[in-house]
Amino acid sequence: MIKLLFCVLVGQVCNRLELLPADGRHVSLLRLARIIAECSCLVAAAILRLPPQQWLAHQLNAHVFYEKRPDRKNFYELLAALTRA
Repeated sequence: MIKLLFCVLVGQVCNRLELLPADGRHVSLLRLARIIAECSCLVAAAILRLPPQQWLAHQLNAHVFYEKRPDRKNFYELLAALTRA
């Protein structure tokens, strides 16, 4: 669903940009999609009305770390177990 929404967003932005006078140049969907994807954190911060630093700090705190799971070990836990043995 996210990919579909991304395609709709790129399509809408492309349509709007095509309406601007640009000396006969046309918008590249692929290049526009790449720019929007690279700036997705800035777009998310703007939508949430947060400074980019605050949005990035939240994402790092909430999503960058492994959750504790008793049923499996992550790479670093396995590596530590191998080096102790």
